[in-house]
Amino acid sequence: MANHQNVVFQKTYSLEILKNFFSQFPEEKRGRKKFKQKEIQNTKLLIYDEVLKKAYKVKATCVGRIKEKIIKNLIQITVSYYK
Repeated sequence: MANHQNVVFQKTYSLEILKNFFSQFPEEKRGRKKFKQKEIQNTKLLIYDEVLKKAYKVKATCVGRIKEKIIKNLIQITVSYYK
C-alpha cells in the first residue's frame, strides 16, 4: 500500500484588511462579531481545497490522519494520504 504521510499545508491569515476597512467605516462594524474566527475558517476552507486537489492528483483512495494547528497568524494542516 503506497502512502504519502505527513504532507503539510500552511497558510497565513491577516486581519489588517478588516482593521483598515473598519477604521475608515466604523459604522459598518455595528452588530458584527467574531471576525478573527471567520477569517480562520475561510483560510481553513482554502487549505482543505488544496488537500482535496492533492488527493486527486496522487490518486489517493483515503485521506488518513488530519491534524490542525493554529499558531499566531499561521494555520498548519498535516494530512496523510493512502492508496
